[in-house]
Amino acid sequence: MQASDLQIYASPTAGKKTIVMMLDTSGSMTNNSYGENRLAMLKNGMNAFLASNNPVLNDTRVGLGNFSANGDSRSGQILVAAAPLGDASTLNTVGSQRYKLKQAVANLTAGGSTPSAHAYAEAAAYLMGTTTYSETNYAIRKDSYIKRVRRSDNRTEYSYCTNYRDSQIDTANLWQPCRSNSYWSSWSTNNPGVDNATAYDTSSDWTYYYTYYYTTFNYAVANADSGIPKSKSNDTASNPNIVVDRNATNSNAVYQSPLPAVANRQSCDGQGIYFLSDGEPNNTTNTRSASVMSTALGSTFGADFNCSGGLSNTTADSGWACMGEFAKRLFDKTKNPAGVSIQTAFVGFGSDFSSLSSSDVKNACRLSSRTQSDRKGDDACSPNQSTNAVAAPGYGNGGFFPTQSSQGVTDSVIAFINNLDKVPLEPLTTGAISVPYDALNPKNLQEYGYLRAFEPNPANTYLTWRGNLKKYHVVLSGANAGAFEANSGGLVYNASGAFRTGTKDYWNSSTYTDGGKVFLGGSYANVPLPIAGQPETRDAEGNITKYYYAVQSKIRNLFTDVSAVAADGSLTKISTSGTNLLKIPAAPPEGTNPFDTVANTASYVLGKFDPSTGQNILKAFPISLKLKILNYLGYSTDINATTLPSSLVTSNEPYLSMGGSIHSLPVQLTYNGTLDDNGNLTSAREQSILYGTMEGGLHIVDASSGIEQMVFVPADILNDSVASKALVVGQSDASAPAHGMDGAWVSDPAYNITTVGSGSSAVSKVTAKQMNIYGGMRMGGSSYYGLDVLSPTSPKLLFRIGADQTDYSRMGQSWSKPVLANIRYNGSIRRVLIVGGGYDQCYEKPNITLTDACFTNGKAKGNAVYIIDAKTGQRLWWTSDTGSNTDNANMKHSIVSRISTLDRDADGLVDHLYFGDLGGQIFRVDLNNNQTKTNSTYSSFGVRVVRLANLATNDSTYDGTNDYTGGNAPRFYEPPTVTIHDYGIHTFITVGIASGDRSTPLDVYPLTGREGMTPASALSGRPVNNVYGIIDKDFVKKNLMSLTDNQLETKDITRTGLRKNPQILRTGETRVAQIFFPTTGVGKGGWYRSLSSTSDGTEKANNSFRIKGGLKAFEEPMAITGNLIIPVYDPQGTGIVAADPCLPRVVGETDRQTYCLPFGACLNPDGTINSNKENPSGFQTKTGSNCPAGVSECNTNVIGAGIRNITFVPKRDEPPVTNSCGKLQLSGNENGTGEWQCTSHLLPVRWYERYR
Repeated sequence: MQASDLQIYASPTAGKKTIVMMLDTSGSMTNNSYGENRLAMLKNGMNAFLASNNPVLNDTRVGLGNFSANGDSRSGQILVAAAPLGDASTLNTVGSQRYKLKQAVANLTAGGSTPSAHAYAEAAAYLMGTTTYSETNYAIRKDSYIKRVRRSDNRTEYSYCTNYRDSQIDTANLWQPCRSNSYWSSWSTNNPGVDNATAYDTSSDWTYYYTYYYTTFNYAVANADSGIPKSKSNDTASNPNIVVDRNATNSNAVYQSPLPAVANRQSCDGQGIYFLSDGEPNNTTNTRSASVMSTALGSTFGADFNCSGGLSNTTADSGWACMGEFAKRLFDKTKNPAGVSIQTAFVGFGSDFSSLSSSDVKNACRLSSRTQSDRKGDDACSPNQSTNAVAAPGYGNGGFFPTQSSQGVTDSVIAFINNLDKVPLEPLTTGAISVPYDALNPKNLQEYGYLRAFEPNPANTYLTWRGNLKKYHVVLSGANAGAFEANSGGLVYNASGAFRTGTKDYWNSSTYTDGGKVFLGGSYANVPLPIAGQPETRDAEGNITKYYYAVQSKIRNLFTDVSAVAADGSLTKISTSGTNLLKIPAAPPEGTNPFDTVANTASYVLGKFDPSTGQNILKAFPISLKLKILNYLGYSTDINATTLPSSLVTSNEPYLSMGGSIHSLPVQLTYNGTLDDNGNLTSAREQSILYGTMEGGLHIVDASSGIEQMVFVPADILNDSVASKALVVGQSDASAPAHGMDGAWVSDPAYNITTVGSGSSAVSKVTAKQMNIYGGMRMGGSSYYGLDVLSPTSPKLLFRIGADQTDYSRMGQSWSKPVLANIRYNGSIRRVLIVGGGYDQCYEKPNITLTDACFTNGKAKGNAVYIIDAKTGQRLWWTSDTGSNTDNANMKHSIVSRISTLDRDADGLVDHLYFGDLGGQIFRVDLNNNQTKTNSTYSSFGVRVVRLANLATNDSTYDGTNDYTGGNAPRFYEPPTVTIHDYGIHTFITVGIASGDRSTPLDVYPLTGREGMTPASALSGRPVNNVYGIIDKDFVKKNLMSLTDNQLETKDITRTGLRKNPQILRTGETRVAQIFFPTTGVGKGGWYRSLSSTSDGTEKANNSFRIKGGLKAFEEPMAITGNLIIPVYDPQGTGIVAADPCLPRVVGETDRQTYCLPFGACLNPDGTINSNKENPSGFQTKTGSNCPAGVSECNTNVIGAGIRNITFVPKRDEPPVTNSCGKLQLSGNENGTGEWQCTSHLLPVRWYERYR
């Protein structure tokens, strides 16, 4: 995962894979009778492996050893310590791991015997951080002195041995003679040390009495089967980390284990020995093998090691019996000193391993066979095999790989690495529930929420992250009011926000529960697909291995905006408004039903794709695209084929690629219903849900059943060879994941109302006469679409606009959620869309500036705002830095958010637009809905575009520790809130907005575990993010449209023109409001507060508790009853239980922060600060037992893991309130928070923006 907000879905921090490759370089690896030079073949294979760009290798730690060491016929040695391989591009980079391994392989020579058992122990000792070295100590009696005493006068003289040979040491008799008689010294009266020696014999002659003395010394005999001395000598400054201390004596030397530190080891780590040999092992005995193996296991685990109980030796010197028992000890983490399961793979290299007829080959297979209950595959020795099966040997469990080719080496290494964990990890299911508004009944929230469930898969390159949309009910009363409940009863989430199992969503009609399972229930289970059906199956433990599916012969209603196919195979897009979309496959003639059986359905579908007799337009599609579309319709076909299959095979279970909906919030479409006499929607007979998904589909499903009514895949996606692959299950690409149609959409319905009956029995029925939808692709592309879906099964294209069109050449990726509005343009009322220009991917560099070469001409794509005719897609008005209808030279950054709108005079027409950009600027657009006409020419519709504030500026006096200039400019991805306030004689607007780099949410954290993230290393020196309140003092001026820019009060405000921490009064101040509206002079133009500071201004981002710049404002803020509520993402958030390090993880959490409007400080009626209301504002934490285990201080007001939005849900009036339109509260996992009463009023004016 690169930059973008998807990087919060990160690979597991655990799961490190470590292997040591122990290679046979015995004499048999040279030329043999088969004409093989196996060493040359091995080197070619190793070089191919080291050059492989398979991504599974990059993070795997690989070390290398060989045997026999230096041709000694007795031992193995470690040549290169294990370290992450890194990218294949580093193969020839001096000092890289791949380079070190390549050089070591090049230097291998063949010679000596095949001491496999000893080499196996050496590799294991290295992994475990132990040793194979041992010494046997003997108390040797050394013939040392002779004393003679002369009989005549007792004169005493001495002689001593001057030279010895170690070869003459007799360990059996514990004796070492003097080298020879010639090495005894001359007689002397000087005593050489006899007093400290032991007399062992006497003799005499006619002249002297002789006494013979020995001294004792400890004689250590090293086990020559140990490779420690040679491995230690291989540890150098340029090739370190083989042993802990390269200067230690042999007896004190131990290997430096390459495994993660004990405190960091996880159950999903994998470690193993890749053992490659070309023939039968030799040159050992059970005693010798047991010695090095028990030493490797250490005194605790090796004391009882023996070689009986499994494999049989094929020859007296083979060592198989010991190797089998050693493999068991390694695999059982309770029986080895590392405390982890070490797997063994055996690679039989060369023609000797071409069959399993040899006893040695059978032993090799059994030694490494994956035969445990948690195996991921079978080999020739697995329990279910007819020959060579072993019921439960419990040996190496890494796999047996016979090969005779260079490619086989690479394949076997990758296969072994993939075997280095247990069962496949359960995917992480995540997502958020949102409650849509209904345009027909906007004052009441719906009682149902829709979960955008999906499985992020950042560790792989799959184009589609599987997703689903599920329906749940809001708990309206009681202790759990504000939470969501399942159809089967029970809450959807537990207290920490994890999915409860055992629940069913409202669209799940099966007998299976679907809580936490993306592929069960929801809209996923209700896509009309052909299914051959299958019975349920379970394994021995009762776990479901296959789910039951009934036979069904259905085909989904798939549409696209293609009108023709060009000669080069590219698709021509529909350009005429009101044209029916192309249906694939076309509907059968009326009165016929080719969908009565699975076989007939497949035949009908395939016929429509026939290049000669098939459906018009579709038959001309390129073959590669036809195959992808067949997959999307539910038929698994090879997309690399060059022709259509002769028949289609129907899968036994649903075959479907459906991506997640991360940014595409569900939109409710009401087609007809019944109103009571208060205008409330009492029943809806026909409703649908609209949402987009990452594989490339825009879906409409029946709100009652979840059955898909249509799916639209635009030509923009079909024309893209990579994006269209996401329509196919299981496809991969380096650019993964695809983003498809995961953009924001809106609906624009219109209704006919008919009244049936009279008086108290009168019922008003509403029926949609228009159902238009509009939206974009977000990171999936740069187009906006308008569709007429009054009949979902027969949709029409209103328009497509995009960056490829001259009028929209400044458009970037279509991020901005469209706003529907009315304007009077050139004398006519027009229904319009208002969108920001969109996103430029250059912003995925977190500290980029406009001078960067990524930008063209010093400005970003998307530096525009467009007003578009909602029926035709015609551009009516636009603004940008230059060349637009109304220019502002400062508009050089992307504008990605929804545009906030305001009707200043209650005539139903939008007069003002407010928005921020990705360069720290905030703008207001003034529109003239009363243009004057002179002859045939109208005056300008756009009066001005004024920059209200430039926040990419510094305040050295009050905010000197933060730098917001250059690449640290604030970024505004979300729309501002626009609220109107009065203070004395002053009426003004507070424009509320908060900053945060959503392109790189993990720019400063985590500090480690950043594999696949951009930037590769966490940044430092970033400023904190803030919430801002810009006071627009010009809005209320009646003559605003005629003022010159010089007469404006609110423009080009910099940070020094704002008040930091307005809730903290400074010396001489008594009222907060007077900071902005003093009795004399010019007040401040607004305020700001750090998202990482508490209510009293204490900054928690001190690079200790929190890192500066980490907390960011994502998702739309909400202004309600004098409060500005902001969802704030905290990548270090501690308010939820830490994720399992072995699973894909969601980094961080979103918390709710509240600030008081309009001045950023909570006030009493007399204007003084209300401490009771102010104390809960800002960044809130708590301490003690209320925090998750192991956390001393944690976040409060947690919304959920990852990036979450604020979701309001309805709450029942108890007891009923007169003129009530219900209550609102913020949703929660087990209950909601807050409460707001909604009261119905008929108002002649509307002083709020309406954008739903």
